[in-house]
Amino acid sequence: MDTADNLDLPAPREPLEASSDQPVWCYHQPLKSGDRRYSGYVTTVSATEGDRLHRRLNALIDELLLWAVHQPDPVTPEDEST
Repeated sequence: MDTADNLDLPAPREPLEASSDQPVWCYHQPLKSGDRRYSGYVTTVSATEGDRLHRRLNALIDELLLWAVHQPDPVTPEDEST
């Protein structure tokens, strides 16, 4: 995927760098073997920058979906028993 190499998204920041006025997002994923928690800070971008990032993200998703279509189907336990 060449587009990923050209994507200039901001690098993730350490939580200590974030200012206290930035909103926080989090996602809690309960699992059988434990829990996962993802969190970060929301960074606001201008409409122009947001549109540019949106177009690049759409292009990356499109490339990923095209790549996935050409991947072999995974073998499931049901397939192995037949």
